[in-house]
Amino acid sequence: MKWSRKRFTFMVIPDANSSVIRFQLSAVVLITGVVLFVAILASAITAFLLYRGNHSQIGHLQNRISASTGQYEQIIQDKDVHINELQTEIVGLSEQAKSIDNHMSDLKELESQLKQMAGIEDGGDTKAAAKLDGLEIDSDFVETEIEMEGGTGGEELPVTDAEMNALIGETRDFYSDLAQRAETLRPELEQTKADVLKMAAILRVTPTIWPTDSRKLTSPFGVRKDPFTKRAKFHAGLDIGGDYGDSIYATADGTVLSAERTSSHGLNIWISHSNGVRTHYSHLSKMLVGPGDKVKKGDLIAKMGSTGRSTGPHLHYEVAVNGTNVDPKPYLKATRREN
Repeated sequence: MKWSRKRFTFMVIPDANSSVIRFQLSAVVLITGVVLFVAILASAITAFLLYRGNHSQIGHLQNRISASTGQYEQIIQDKDVHINELQTEIVGLSEQAKSIDNHMSDLKELESQLKQMAGIEDGGDTKAAAKLDGLEIDSDFVETEIEMEGGTGGEELPVTDAEMNALIGETRDFYSDLAQRAETLRPELEQTKADVLKMAAILRVTPTIWPTDSRKLTSPFGVRKDPFTKRAKFHAGLDIGGDYGDSIYATADGTVLSAERTSSHGLNIWISHSNGVRTHYSHLSKMLVGPGDKVKKGDLIAKMGSTGRSTGPHLHYEVAVNGTNVDPKPYLKATRREN
């Protein structure tokens, strides 16, 4: 085309004293330069606009990231607090489990004491009443639980995961073991209760209390020097000294077989108990029961005196098992209790 062959002259005048600079450009070069300039300008404007948009979006994203970071930090902090609370609760459960374990041990110890008190063997059998070591036992037992009152101290160290996992496992084992022990302890306690009730019934008809308030033994059971003839004679009971008119008590539940006067025993009472056991109370000043009367352990049955073959106020007390007199002293284990 003709216009493409045209040339354009450009003059550059630096100042009034300098020579003029002329250069020519063809129409193609000029148009190409204009196009490049426009393209570069458009690209710059586009880049600027994109930068502004991206910058705004980046700022928005940064704000969201900051907000999210704060939320996550708060969540992490809350979880740390929650974890600490859970760890504290686990420690509390562990201490509670140990406390329950101690109480379970105390219950087993109490069961053992009840068996000893009632004379019950581990197999559930009862001992003969005459072989009991005693009727009363202290029901208080030592608490093994750690007392939380008073001074404590030590360095506070963070709990490791291994230590916490060990504590969790230990606590889980504690509760599992407690559940098993509780399952076995209940029937054992029920059996012990039945055995104690059975033994209590036996003790009611076993002469295990003192027949007098006095504890003054004036003559033992067995061979002795007779107070009248001074010769060796067999003494079938115990002599318990006291004052005229002192109270005489039934030493076990039973039925009065006889209440009479004889030359040697004076006013005297025979009482029959279960298992072939009988008790005899002699030299009384007054009898308060008669043949056929039912008496309870500790009931007032007579008054102390010196009737019959006697040198002074006392009670001659005998225990016979299946018709044979035995030493009453091993039976005298307890004091009469007021009802």
